[in-house]
Amino acid sequence: MAVLAACCTAYDCDAVERVVLEVGQLSTASVQASGATITLDVTPTPDSSSPTLRTRVASLRFEAAGSGQSFSDVQISCTDLHIKQPQFGCNTGSIAARGGPTGQIAMNAAATYDSSSGAIAFGGSGLQLAGATTRFTGTLQARAWELDVTGVGLDLAAARKLAQPWFQLPPGDSLDGHLDFQLKSKGKWLPSTGKAGAAASLQNVTTRWSASTHDLNYSNQPGTTVGQNLAATVSGTTTSDRGKIISDLELQTSSGQALAASVVLLDFALNPLDLRAHLQTSGPGIEITGLDIAQKDLIDARGNAQVARGGKVTLARAHLDIQRLEFAAAYRSFLQLTLATTDFGALNVGGRATGTLDITNDAVSNVSVQLQNVSMADATTRLSLANTNGAIHWAADPHEPAQRSQLSWSSSSAYGLIGGPVEMSFTAHAKDFTLGDNTRFPIFDGTLVVHTLAIRKLGAPDTELNFDAHLEPISMPLLSKAFGWPILSGQLAGRIPGVTYRDRVLSVGGDLSANVFDGTIVGSKLRLSDPWGPWPKLDATVTARHLDLDLLTHTFSIGSISGRLDADIKDLELFNWSPVAFDARLQTTPGDRSKHLISQKAVTSISSVGGGGGGVAAALQSGVLKFFKQFNYDRLGISCQLRDEVCLMSGVEPARGGYYLVKGRGLPRIDIIGNAGRVDWPQLVGQIAASMHSQNIIVR
Repeated sequence: MAVLAACCTAYDCDAVERVVLEVGQLSTASVQASGATITLDVTPTPDSSSPTLRTRVASLRFEAAGSGQSFSDVQISCTDLHIKQPQFGCNTGSIAARGGPTGQIAMNAAATYDSSSGAIAFGGSGLQLAGATTRFTGTLQARAWELDVTGVGLDLAAARKLAQPWFQLPPGDSLDGHLDFQLKSKGKWLPSTGKAGAAASLQNVTTRWSASTHDLNYSNQPGTTVGQNLAATVSGTTTSDRGKIISDLELQTSSGQALAASVVLLDFALNPLDLRAHLQTSGPGIEITGLDIAQKDLIDARGNAQVARGGKVTLARAHLDIQRLEFAAAYRSFLQLTLATTDFGALNVGGRATGTLDITNDAVSNVSVQLQNVSMADATTRLSLANTNGAIHWAADPHEPAQRSQLSWSSSSAYGLIGGPVEMSFTAHAKDFTLGDNTRFPIFDGTLVVHTLAIRKLGAPDTELNFDAHLEPISMPLLSKAFGWPILSGQLAGRIPGVTYRDRVLSVGGDLSANVFDGTIVGSKLRLSDPWGPWPKLDATVTARHLDLDLLTHTFSIGSISGRLDADIKDLELFNWSPVAFDARLQTTPGDRSKHLISQKAVTSISSVGGGGGGVAAALQSGVLKFFKQFNYDRLGISCQLRDEVCLMSGVEPARGGYYLVKGRGLPRIDIIGNAGRVDWPQLVGQIAASMHSQNIIVR
């Protein structure tokens, strides 16, 4: 243009109609061109009252920073050429070419140069960039520059392909949707020093930018992080100078859903997000201050963080002050996916919390939370917790002094058990938990009083536990109904002493006792190996004394028996909760002076176990015995020694042809004699189950 302007200045342009300049080859360090033709029409044309300039270049290549872009059939035209000191430029023009990152360029353009100030102004519109229609304006003066760019309808899938030389998503990730964007940027431009390899640099760059989408979709290859139909706007101001970057940004969402790490599910239609933050590069990391998170009906929080950059992006440090956390939305957003396959996967949750959260090296390091009227319940109220209040403190550092926590609630329920008001204190840090002494947990009309509960290394292979408690009497009918058992009479009470867990073995240091059926049942030498593994093994000895047979037999509907019963089950061994060995004996309590009566129904039930069921049943149906509903007996009893799925059976004493299961006394008298000495254990279990089934007994 300068050459053509000089031509018009040196000669009378009114006498010149057209000037044509042809360049076969032009080459510099950064530009190579060939087949160029520049045509200046000085006299007006039907299309323009001003001089026009047209340039065609067959091949054009730019080199910059070790890479280049090639174009062909480049056409630059100006239909409103302005050449008048000190202004030179094109008020109306266009640029078209094939090649480059977009494959094709077609846009309107304008540019002016003021020779008195050295200022250059330029602009363009109509450029198609990855589906977006863009517009830009800019100025360059005294090494200062400004640029204003807007774009509407950017296709993110196409933009991803366009950005591949500079930025790539991980393989297998998908991204689509559309984006509107705008940026206004200004700064200083320093030319190259002329030294080999030295390039121009930008300094004191300030950019105001914004981008919005209404249909963004993203998914990583495993599908653990997903964004669906997101409508969001992100905007901010960024300054950059000599490698230091400072940015203030704001993110607002209005609809769509986002899944993070297959755990967190955010519904932005229900809980729109407004996030603000101040970011600043600090050495190899990014310092985040002024973090402000507001999500409707979910959370209000403020905080700061430091992100470490390197081979892996790490949240080196973060602190969050939570002014409000609504549990209904928090459960749905942060917990429900994780708990979906558990009994806690469909809860109605209420209440709120405040507190603080600290993160160190991508892991939670401190939690301090105050709960306010937190409640939860499933649809059937099988699980519930009402009016929970208190404070929870936890620290990951085992050497940090433990701060005591307090919780209270008005009522609770779990799998049929109903609990009353509870007030408790505890300490928790790292993987350790210690409950306050003598904490009371009401259950129905009784109470579990926990004297000691201490857990060490929770969740680790070498977890340790110490537990000691006693149970104040609970009505057995209430417990029976809760667990779906036959209704048992009496009360459950007793001591739970010295329970420990070491090396994957749960042991009880003393005896577990319970008062049921007006008698006492005691478990001793309890040892449970690998309780949470695939093959748990239980060893124990169980004794029962003075059980009321009338209560017992009426509970299980096997007939009526009066009297008292003792039981001893020695060396009990369960593997995967199935008996593999024991020495068991049930017999009339020695010296029992209560009435000993047995009904016909009970006679039939017992005889079917001992192998003489058919004969006894026939005897009861004929002769004089059929007129009696119950009989006197002296003693009853049965024993089984289980080894290798074979039960060696016997009764209270030997009898002709077998052994006495029931030894009669007085009139009317009946003896039940068993004749099965070796019984297949699965077969025996089947016989007992069949007998109970015939009496409509259901065992759960």
